Amino acid sequence: MPLFHPPIIFQMFIKQLKKIILLLHRYLGFVLSLLFVIWFISGFVMMYVSYPTMKYHQRLQQLPAVNMDQCHLSAKQAITAAQLTDTVTIIRLGMLLNRPIYRIVTQKNKHLAVFADNGELLPEVDTALASQIAQAFVGGRSRPASVEKLTQIDQWMAAHRSQGYLPQVYRFKMDDLEKTYVYVSIYTGEVVQMLNARQRFLAWLGPVPHWIYPTVLIRNRPLWSQVVIWVSLIGVIMSLTGIVMGFIRYKRKKKQSIAFSPYKKPWFRYHHYTGFVFGIFIFTWILSGLFSMSPVDFGPDSGKILEEHKRLSGGPLNTSAFTLSPAQAWNVFKPLLTVKEIQLIQVLGKPYYLAYQDYHHTRLLAADQADGLPFDIFSSNALTEQIQTFQPGQAIQDTVVMNSYDNYYYSRTYEKRLPVLRIRMNNPEKSWYYIDLKTGQLALKHEKGSRIERWLYHGLHSLDFGFLVYKRPLWDTVMWLLLFGGLLVSITGLVLTGKWIKRKAKKISS
Repeated sequence: MPLFHPPIIFQMFIKQLKKIILLLHRYLGFVLSLLFVIWFISGFVMMYVSYPTMKYHQRLQQLPAVNMDQCHLSAKQAITAAQLTDTVTIIRLGMLLNRPIYRIVTQKNKHLAVFADNGELLPEVDTALASQIAQAFVGGRSRPASVEKLTQIDQWMAAHRSQGYLPQVYRFKMDDLEKTYVYVSIYTGEVVQMLNARQRFLAWLGPVPHWIYPTVLIRNRPLWSQVVIWVSLIGVIMSLTGIVMGFIRYKRKKKQSIAFSPYKKPWFRYHHYTGFVFGIFIFTWILSGLFSMSPVDFGPDSGKILEEHKRLSGGPLNTSAFTLSPAQAWNVFKPLLTVKEIQLIQVLGKPYYLAYQDYHHTRLLAADQADGLPFDIFSSNALTEQIQTFQPGQAIQDTVVMNSYDNYYYSRTYEKRLPVLRIRMNNPEKSWYYIDLKTGQLALKHEKGSRIERWLYHGLHSLDFGFLVYKRPLWDTVMWLLLFGGLLVSITGLVLTGKWIKRKAKKISS
């Protein structure tokens, strides 16, 4: 006879707890089963298709080479002509059709353009000029079939803030077979987005449903953020209760048999087996999706990063220091690369012209010297000394010039620029700075918390571990296996939901 009998109250508590867990899993599953199926199907697409944003290097590919023969104004004169009193944060020099033009962004996020040949301020672009710009951007291969003037973002402009343009654009539908959309900014006269029907179709199969990205939500970012956080949180609870129920229901009748599910109905049994095998993956995957929204502040502080950006540049952009004319700089760059755009930058308080052929082929030139020579990258010594001033009294653990990615500065598609200077500080936050040596700009900063977040989000969600992510097709195989398992669990859950709804409907009708 057993020496210890659990109290009746405790047994009742355990029984009630199991019932609560079961009901939570069942009813949350009824709510989210279809969404989980959509998430896993779109996850397959997301392995190969990203949200259709025209990135900077893609825009450069479409641009003609600049011609600075008629560039008669300095940046300082262009700002004076525009009667700007706000602090200038970005100045780029390119072309608008056949004329050189400065494109300027101020601290108050005002976007404007000034012609570099005569100092004329570009007025709001009209439909006729925008049509010419769109047609030139596609190389004359197609013409605008229709146009719409947008004052707020549409489905394909969700990344406009990170891409650095305002939502006031002309959207042209071109008459080509690809059914291309071309977006032209009404303030700067440049193409800021371009995508075709195939990209839109794939986006509706991948990023749009995966990120819960309908237009009505992406126009209200705080609301979208809350929707994703709460749906993910509910999904985490549903997955966790499912794992617990899987173990509670685990019963092996015969030691020789691998069968362990007590369910006699096939779909319940299928759901139990697939959930038992893939439940942990589903839980970590949904949890990592929740962490993608940064519900907990892991740092580093965004205000501090902005201040460090300013200190690395040496303060507000001083256009008076650009004594070398853009035309002179262009003549120096011409033998070395096909210049598509020239940016005016400031590093450690000194002015430079940064010429782009594409994202990875660039040259720098000191803008305050008449006899300066172009160069590829900045010296790491002065940049390291400046970073040291960010953490007074704290020692530098180590510095290294990276010509390949590490676990924190990396890109699965190899898009991030190299080399970068990595500086690791021995401060309490264990700060790591990554400086793009081709631009002298702070490309990334990590602290202890953000490095943990990197693994909680990207590591668990995309399996972008260094030992796996660059070993294709091994990474693809692992991802396909796990996504397929998650999809099976979700489909069996969706079938059970359908059967439950059918039973309830029968009861109501009878």
